[in-house]
Parts: sequence; structure tokens; C-alpha cells
Amino acid sequence: MNTRLFLAAAVSSAVILTGCTSGKIHEKSCLLAAAVAEKDETMVTMCLFSEDSAVTVSGTDLDEAVRRAELKNGKPVFTGYTELIVVDGKDSLDLLDHMLNSWKVSPSCMVVKCSDGRTLLEENDPRQLIGRAEQAVRQGKVPQCDIVTVLGELCGNSAAEAAELRTDGSVGRCVIY
Repeated sequence: MNTRLFLAAAVSSAVILTGCTSGKIHEKSCLLAAAVAEKDETMVTMCLFSEDSAVTVSGTDLDEAVRRAELKNGKPVFTGYTELIVVDGKDSLDLLDHMLNSWKVSPSCMVVKCSDGRTLLEENDPRQLIGRAEQAVRQGKVPQCDIVTVLGELCGNSAAEAAELRTDGSVGRCVIY
């Protein structure tokens, strides 16, 4: 009897201490993919796991864009599960550093370039885009382009090779700065 009581207490403690209570997962929107373009303002197109369509917002920086997406979506955005980041290829070092260290995206999150990331995410299933990039890496058509590898190259060389996903469905090699 003491064993059952101890086991029940241990399981209850684990659930309480890990924050795994009912409904918590539904209180946040998890980010699957994001396309970022920086001109006058930072424009971010986000694909969330729970949504069928992309959300596009702008802000003075990445964090303000996320806050605006939260207002638009009605839920906090959790960035820790992000699997794909689409950049325009310019000034990528600070952007990717912020995403890895502040947004806490997964180290395996892929970084790809597209001249029109917003259109790419709005017109394609982000899971298929991720699959396209992964296949190109496996086939040796493009280099490894996870965020840690890309950031390492950007820090050391101020440029990095990555996959380029084009709006016509093709995949190629490119250099980002």
C-alpha cells in the first residue's frame, strides 16, 4: 500500500512541477515557420501549428512583431518549436542570433533564403517547405542549414551558404550575409 501511495505522490509531483496541467497547451500558439523581411519596419509572416493560414505583422523589431501577432491571434506565441526561418539574405547575423537566443528556437531549426518569404509561406504548406529543404540537404544539393551551423558560418566568415527556396517550387544554393 505504501508503494502505491508513494507512486501516486511521485506522479502528482511530476505533473505539478513540470507545469503539465490540462489546457496549458491550448493557451498558446506554437510557431512552425517564420519569414522575416526588414526594410523600414520588420515584417514577419508566421505559420502557426494550429492555424491553416499565415499571419503577417510588422513592428519596429522582431519582438514587437510577435506582440502584434499575439494581439491578432488572441494567444501568446511560443517560438520554441520553430522549424523553419525564411530570411531575405541580408543582415542575417543579428536576426538569427536574436531568434536563437531570445526566441529560443530549436537548434535544429532550418534557415533558408527566399526573396519573397511572405508569398512563399502564404502560398505553400510550411511542412512541405521544410521537407523540400531537408531533402535537398540529404541529397547534397545544399549544405547543412540548421540555425547553429548558419550562425557559426556567419560569425566566422560574415557569410554562410544556405538553401534557397523559390516561389516556383525549386530549391537551390545561395549565400546569405
